[in-house]
Amino acid sequence: MVEIIRPTDRAAWLAARRQDITASDASALLGIHPYKTAFELWAEKTGRKPEAEDNDIFRRGRAMEFIAIDFLREDYPDWKITHSYNNRYWRDTANRMGATPDAFVRIPGRRGRGIIQIKSASDFSVKSWMDPDTREITAPLYVAVQAIIEAALTGADYALVALIVSGHSLKLHTPVEIPLHPGLMSRLRNEVADFWHLTDRGLHPEPDWKRDGPLIEDLYEPNGEVVDLSAENMLPELCDEKARIASEKSAIEKRLKEIKAEMLDKMGGASAARISDGRVITAKSVERAGYEVKPTSYIDVRIKKAGGN
Repeated sequence: MVEIIRPTDRAAWLAARRQDITASDASALLGIHPYKTAFELWAEKTGRKPEAEDNDIFRRGRAMEFIAIDFLREDYPDWKITHSYNNRYWRDTANRMGATPDAFVRIPGRRGRGIIQIKSASDFSVKSWMDPDTREITAPLYVAVQAIIEAALTGADYALVALIVSGHSLKLHTPVEIPLHPGLMSRLRNEVADFWHLTDRGLHPEPDWKRDGPLIEDLYEPNGEVVDLSAENMLPELCDEKARIASEKSAIEKRLKEIKAEMLDKMGGASAARISDGRVITAKSVERAGYEVKPTSYIDVRIKKAGGN
């Protein structure tokens, strides 16, 4: 069952979204969201990580929606486009999924109604939208997933993604149509159901150790307790690896200092030296600016020998 909620303002719209996995976040559960992991999504939905505050980037994106729709109406005057602008929120109550398309469209000659997802980019970030071979604009996978969910929850017959690029000028690219794959939508519903089942049991998705490190440090402030992790068979291996890498790092840093000293000695105070294979070694003095560092904190993880204090 899909419920249509009509928020009275942006705050009410944001509140409605908190209880669901929204179309813009769902790709994190597939591991393809460029800005968010499944673990981070769990931290947000359980209140462990505060929501991102409104900022100039978000405001810019909202403003660009209006401009993009004006451009679409100019470029496609026979299209009937309705701007949604957060005034309705579609909620799959059973699966706890939600969506708010940026706009709806009816195109002459096409059956039914479609959704339009508006995205904005700069001259620099637009590269992520380009096919590396054809250099044509294509929708990234996470954007395609968002459009597919929006179409499914609103009962739309097709989905378009329109990209507007800002720089020295404003350019609206030809809207990209996103194929509606029922199989993908079925998988997304399963992933969302698994997420909520895990969360309701007090568990969380597997972290992405490369991306979630800073968030994990924020969440797990040492509390003075001692826990028994003797059943975690991977921990001894991790401890050995940490010790090995620390030892290698120390040896590497020491050797780099030795190499630097030997090079400077051979150069005898010169600012540059040409060597036998044609490369040039340069040396220059670099002044460090004096400044006061604000107090910070971090978690220091050390490993003690068995039976040690």
